[in-house]
This record gives sequence, C-alpha cells and structure tokens, in this order.
Amino acid sequence: MALLVWSVSATADTGSGNQLRVGMPSPGQVPYFWRNEQGEFEGIYADTLRLIAEDLGIELAFVPLSQARLRRHFIAGEIDLEAGVPVNLETSASLKQVSLYSRPFGIVNEVIIYRPELSFPVFILKDLEGKRVATVRGSSVPDKLIREDFSNQWQIAQRVHRGWNEIGLMKEVSALRYRREGQLNYEISLPYVSHPVTFRLHRSRGELLDGMNASIEKLEQQGELERVVCKYLCGVNTEN
Repeated sequence: MALLVWSVSATADTGSGNQLRVGMPSPGQVPYFWRNEQGEFEGIYADTLRLIAEDLGIELAFVPLSQARLRRHFIAGEIDLEAGVPVNLETSASLKQVSLYSRPFGIVNEVIIYRPELSFPVFILKDLEGKRVATVRGSSVPDKLIREDFSNQWQIAQRVHRGWNEIGLMKEVSALRYRREGQLNYEISLPYVSHPVTFRLHRSRGELLDGMNASIEKLEQQGELERVVCKYLCGVNTEN
C-alpha cells in the first residue's frame, strides 16, 4: 500500500533528496501532534520539528498512520522519524535494531483514567494487575496488564466515559483536555510515570543525529522549546 504523504518545506530551496519522512499517529494526539481541518499539521512535536528542520535546512514530509502501522513502516525503513518517544522505554528487538534516539526535548506524564464509581484506588500500576485496561494499539505500556487495544487516545477517553471500559491509559494533557472539551465523565490519576521524550530516528538517516541534537540544545538554550510548549498549554484551563 502506497503511503499518503504531505510535504512541508522548511526552506524554499530544499531538494527532495533532503526529505525527512515523519510518522504522525493518526488521527493525532492533541496537543502534541495532529492534522487540523485545514490540512495543516499542528502541535508541540510538529512545531519543534519545524524549528529543527529550518535550522538544519531539511524538508519534512508528514505521514499520518495508525500507531501500529507507524511502527511497522519505521522498522521497514519507510518512515525516517517518530516523535515523542519516551526515553528508556522497552522496545522489540526489531525496532531497537533500526533505532537511534535524539537527546530529550520535553517531558510527558502518563496517567490512568477510570470510571468515577470504582471503589479501589487506581493510582499505581499494581492496582491494575489482572484488570482489563484500554490502551492505544501499538503503544508501549507497562507489563502485567491485560490490555485491550484501540485506535487512539480519544477513543479510549470516550469508552471510559461511556462505561465500555472501566480503565484506560493515556497522556495527562490529553486526558485533561478531552475531559474538558468533550465534557466526559472519568477520573484522572496522578501521573504514574513521567517520561523525557525524544525523536526516534531510523539508522539509515543516522547522519542527521548530531545536527538534531545540536539544534535541540540550541533551541533549549534560546527558550524556543519552552515557547512552543507554552503556545499550546499556557493559559489553557484543562480542569473541569
């Protein structure tokens, strides 16, 4: 199956041989990475990548895929980069073999969402042993959970709201935003883990790694990474 690719030029004179194919989990993860109604790619990861691409003089080609397909295409070398990959998260041997990782560029909190009427304290992972937990298909989650896989975080939020699943795992910012904007009814745990996140680069594009790391360090020192995060999160009331 041919991939559907949207190219976004970082510089006017960049050639196609300098293109970086970026996998975007479809239908997206607000506020990290998604495609809006106008067909534009938005989010903390998209904007950070644009700054890096501009710094390095490369072209970005965003490729929307389900999380599971994104991983398969990455392993096959049909995707060059995956954004927001947690540091030190266990991966399959086939994925590890083809992966290089940038320096961290941000932090993501992972939380548990659950039905309000549940009587047990769903705040630490050991409380979930032996219970069915809604997760995103293709995502890496802690061991010893009975996972039920679905397409995306929005689907998990809706299922827990409707009572079709009692428990789900997702990113804290997304859980808060979906609960507020969708007026959904579920509780949110304290973060059970906080991950520094990186860009996963395919080994075939390893020549870009040093430049990416230098660009991330420079953008951090200039306050640009903080500015990108603030664009999407500062001043937004994500509570009920």
